[in-house]
Amino acid sequence: MSASATAAAGRVGSGPGSGAAPVIEIEAVRTRFGSQVVHDGVDLRIGRGELVALIGGSGSGKSVLLREIIGLQRPSGGRVRLLGSDVWSASAAQLTALRRRIGVMFQDGALFSSLTVAGNVTTPMIEHGGIPRAFMAALVELRLSMAGLPGSAGAMRPSELSGGMRKRAAIARALALEPEVLFLDEPTAGLDPITARAFDALLASLCRDLGITVLIVTHDLDTLLSIAQRVVVLGKGRVIADGPLAEVTAVDDPWIRAYFSGRRMLAAEESSDGA
Repeated sequence: MSASATAAAGRVGSGPGSGAAPVIEIEAVRTRFGSQVVHDGVDLRIGRGELVALIGGSGSGKSVLLREIIGLQRPSGGRVRLLGSDVWSASAAQLTALRRRIGVMFQDGALFSSLTVAGNVTTPMIEHGGIPRAFMAALVELRLSMAGLPGSAGAMRPSELSGGMRKRAAIARALALEPEVLFLDEPTAGLDPITARAFDALLASLCRDLGITVLIVTHDLDTLLSIAQRVVVLGKGRVIADGPLAEVTAVDDPWIRAYFSGRRMLAAEESSDGA
């Protein structure tokens, strides 16, 4: 690993949250499934207002780490703190209160097919928000607008939406309770390039305009190039690179070299085709 990338590993990044207490703090996290070691001492700190992309090879434990951060899967060891609270020593009531402060978008959107889009966005308001029902309709419309959807989409069911619209509906639901931190697992998977880049622009605007901290688990190289302020690479059970994209691509690691050389080869082919 280069000296600059080594220094970057485990730090709070240089974005808006730099210098403040981290909103996500992972210390020496270990994860085992039987004899399989997924995490073997993961350390990571993310500051308020950062937009961070988490990448790594298959089996590196990216989605597992996300679930450990939000309290859905207990690690085998180590500590996870989110918004100042120790996730795995918190009481059920404390964990519920913590989840009111975050938004989560899973890979497939995880929308309830039996509900309308408005019903999906309303669900966390009913479960966690304590929001008077009289205000919910207006709040749903606001969340749909923030996600780039027309108000008319609220009456539609997920099956009636395009892939891009379903992703935006899932974002609207994740934004329902004005989260301080937004977690997304492969948000552009299955989208065409134009729709994926529009979705990236939406995430960047949420981070920039609302100050939301965003952690994205992704394989999408164009997401890294277009919006990631910081890239964290999981490999060999640990964080093997952490920093701006230019620093990460310079790290002397076989997986990192293969990952980014594939992108450069694709770009060269596209340039050749357009010549």
